[in-house]
Amino acid sequence: MAEPVKYKQPRVINVVSVVLVLLLAAGGWAGYEMIRVAFLRQEAFRVLEETGSTFAGRRQLYRKDAREREALRGRMESQIRQIGVDDPELESWIEVEGTAANFGAVFTAEYHWPFDVLEPFRRDVQIEHLVTLPE
Repeated sequence: MAEPVKYKQPRVINVVSVVLVLLLAAGGWAGYEMIRVAFLRQEAFRVLEETGSTFAGRRQLYRKDAREREALRGRMESQIRQIGVDDPELESWIEVEGTAANFGAVFTAEYHWPFDVLEPFRRDVQIEHLVTLPE
């Protein structure tokens, strides 16, 4: 007759539990970085919308005067930097064609690794907001 096999009770902390905790921590960090960049993109879009609203409120001035339009673009770029975009190559624009004004920005967002173990992963972000103006 066969004797029953008696196995040792597994330890609470073993290789499998350590790997699972590390995977969970890595997934949490990746999720945090993705959400952080998504919020940064959304905040930059909000700045474009507010600038579009300002433009629409004084559309005759901004349509005719290129210096005022450039000053508005400079304020828009400054606000984008204030929300946390630290890309030195940030580009922004305001294009007016007929009854439409296009507001946009291009910047590079970075996903950082914990403790900076590797170089940050960079992603280009381009956002645009179109405002249709009455004549």
